[in-house]
Amino acid sequence: MNLFFYYTAFATGTLAGSSFLYSVVIFSQTLEGGRGFSGLVFLFLFLPFPLIFLYTGYLLDRFSKKWVLLVFQSLHLLASLSIFLFESEIRNLPYLLLGVAFMNGIGMTTVLPGRMAILKEITEPHRLVFHTIAGNLLLIFSFGMSPLAVGYLRESLDYTETFSVISAFHAFSIVSFLFLRPKSVHKEIWTKPETGLVLRFLGSDQVARQVLYVTVLSMLALGPIQVLLPKYIRDILGLGELARGAVLVALGPGLFLGGFLTILFHHWERKGLILLSMLILSAIFFLGFVPFSSSTFTSVFLFCFGLSGGVLTSLLPAILQKRAEDSIRGRILSLYTVCFQFTPAVSGFISAVLGDNIGIVETFYVFGMGITAAALIGFFHYSELRKF
Repeated sequence: MNLFFYYTAFATGTLAGSSFLYSVVIFSQTLEGGRGFSGLVFLFLFLPFPLIFLYTGYLLDRFSKKWVLLVFQSLHLLASLSIFLFESEIRNLPYLLLGVAFMNGIGMTTVLPGRMAILKEITEPHRLVFHTIAGNLLLIFSFGMSPLAVGYLRESLDYTETFSVISAFHAFSIVSFLFLRPKSVHKEIWTKPETGLVLRFLGSDQVARQVLYVTVLSMLALGPIQVLLPKYIRDILGLGELARGAVLVALGPGLFLGGFLTILFHHWERKGLILLSMLILSAIFFLGFVPFSSSTFTSVFLFCFGLSGGVLTSLLPAILQKRAEDSIRGRILSLYTVCFQFTPAVSGFISAVLGDNIGIVETFYVFGMGITAAALIGFFHYSELRKF
């Protein structure tokens, strides 16, 4: 029953969280916040990661992961409730949305790595990698499906009602987590959340270090996808809310299939070679989003990008889970989450500013060429990971 409650809470919580991220970005584009405001909101969603990740990771290593998770997921609930209750105030003072985004970000710093770290306490050791990949599959599927879910809601609901539905999903996830019964584990005596422990581990483990580098490179593309692509589909392709969601949802099946294939073949050797190859493919698919000015081509390339991205985002945490020591697993996964979540925030902010100044299509070309070049360099430079 532990795994049933875990996956129920995980599924509803990640769908609510992904829907919030998508909704708050398109909501911010309806506000009078100035040039690049949606990118600034997107940046604030993830700004807490580099500021407090070490301490939230330490909380997971030191205290009950279940209760730490519940406390921080409550911040997600409060963030969505804030827009539900105070939408008119936020429309009058758009910069209030930055505070809501920051609060949601504080919750994400612990909820995302915590859902992975708690697996150690509810599953058998030999099943840890499998359930890590399965959990990550749920994460990327929810991320991919959220545009369609929000598009469907927005066809009949205003933003206030949309955020009320998101709040209800967060509440259901929290209640489901209450039924979780993790195994009791030994906790170390109180010590400071030393940065040195993490740095020494990464200094001695080149594969883990290169996995984090690949995480940064692979996540650069998500910023423009989350911030600029919805705007491109609306303003340049001229599609409405539900049609826009239908185009963007192509990412979801691709991510799901990529993650599912990773589960089927997770026993394969040379995971590092697969990882670096998928990074190059994802960069090439990114370049196909906008040149054809067609929603069909955008969907096809988005699906292919999702397929390669599903493999990437499934293998990355699985490799770290396997290599991290028990005593610092929460901190290592928190650092991974910083790379996984804050990188798109920075690239999303930069892409929003560039999009407002040089154009959306031109911004996609700039990012696409840069990511492709970095992926090719990484393939030949990260020899230790390529041989793993």
